Amino acid sequence: MPLRSNKLESILKHKFNFSRAVNHSSDHKWYELKLSGIPTIFTKISHGRSDISSEIESKIAKQLKVRKQFFRGMVNCDNNSEEYCNQVTKDPFPPWDIPI
Repeated sequence: MPLRSNKLESILKHKFNFSRAVNHSSDHKWYELKLSGIPTIFTKISHGRSDISSEIESKIAKQLKVRKQFFRGMVNCDNNSEEYCNQVTKDPFPPWDIPI
């Protein structure tokens, strides 16, 4: 089943504790997650309610610092918030020093 923007927003906010980010462009909805010991994680989601393409899923996964397969697990409820925190702390992808 295709992933919709509004479903992803709900998952990020309610399951992974992301909050709306301020001071970002208004062309997309920005979300952030602040975890101890690592830089703030930012991602952006389109205002539309359309399906998210595979290419955009890959970009969002990189913004969230996980591989696409892990991202799909987040969306499909296979990975929880604790697993996500461990993943981005111990094995972020791409690593923190590489800009995306």
